[in-house]
Amino acid sequence: MNPSSGGWINKHFTHLQQHVLDQHFTEEHFYLQLQQTGFIYAHSTKTLSYSHPLKFKWTLEEKTKINLFDALAYVYFSTFPKATKIDFIEETVKFYELLEKESIWKIKFSFFKSKPEETLEKILQHRIQINESYIQKNFSHLITNALLFIDVLAFREYLTHKKHPKTYLTELESLITNVVILAFQKKTIKDNYENLVIKLLESSLRYHKIQPQPKSFDELNFEGFSVHFEKKYILDLASITIYSDEEIEKKEYAFIEKLGNELGFSTDEVDENIAQMLQFLKEHKSEISYFNYSNSIQHFYKNTNRMVKVLIMRNKNRLLKEILESKELVVLLSKSTHKDLSEEEKHKVKEQLLDICKTIPSLAIFILPGGSVLLPILIKFIPQLLPSSFNENRIEKP
Repeated sequence: MNPSSGGWINKHFTHLQQHVLDQHFTEEHFYLQLQQTGFIYAHSTKTLSYSHPLKFKWTLEEKTKINLFDALAYVYFSTFPKATKIDFIEETVKFYELLEKESIWKIKFSFFKSKPEETLEKILQHRIQINESYIQKNFSHLITNALLFIDVLAFREYLTHKKHPKTYLTELESLITNVVILAFQKKTIKDNYENLVIKLLESSLRYHKIQPQPKSFDELNFEGFSVHFEKKYILDLASITIYSDEEIEKKEYAFIEKLGNELGFSTDEVDENIAQMLQFLKEHKSEISYFNYSNSIQHFYKNTNRMVKVLIMRNKNRLLKEILESKELVVLLSKSTHKDLSEEEKHKVKEQLLDICKTIPSLAIFILPGGSVLLPILIKFIPQLLPSSFNENRIEKP
């Protein structure tokens, strides 16, 4: 079975039926099994329905796609045990069509008159790749790919209450965002790149945008999320966020314990959950991209610096020509070499540079969702392109 070729759903379904659906897992056991694949931790090292993953040379994306499909199927057939495969596929397609209408990042699907299973295959492919960009490929999938499980939770809500899941999705994403930000704030050593993490989180959200000021823990409302799936998922996201620097301090553990207790878990259950996460990371840490570097955020920043510099140097003549044609932008950039710009001036520089990037295809990355993360790096390099007369303090290298 090749998850990247058409027809994989029909070929896979019999295996799914035998190894997952016919097992009649409880929700707790199913979530534990899915957790152990790595899907919840944003890195599927194996799949739920194939017990011997080494036989299949599947990519991370392919394993993630299979796990997403299996989780959606488990939720559907747990709700409608006598339904057919085609019932499930058609209902899942309807669900994703509803989600697409509400997404803040519109991806238009054009599937013409495809068969339902072909349509779902294409939707799942888009769903896995929807937030893929240079940014995510050079940073951990700590947050972006982990949010795929929101699809499963929203599908369950949709099937259970027979209503549009927009409100549910917005509230869940908002709560998760808040919890992740609060988890980062518990770190003793504050990272200079924390704002990049928040920007990356923002670019991965589909149904709401991050609020300027997150709520305090006491202001968060967990009452609307009482299902085991939901509570465990929120706890797991917070745990993996705190562990991102490869250790859990007392202050961080206290936050996880408080969160777990608020969600209805005992301290022993919180400890067991952390132990499960640590065991998974111990076994698979070397395979997971965001643990391959001592500071994955700093690695992202350095990698991006190099990438942006290459882009600028390759397009410097055209970029400089466009900049020099904008008198106001030249004045502001020149001023920035010896004096801090006001917030209004910084905004003008940002807007005008974005307009220039729109005219240069190679710089289109800066206008994509999440591309604003790169703008400060672009702005840092721009003054070096200006003639020395614009920067009196610049010392030319021999």
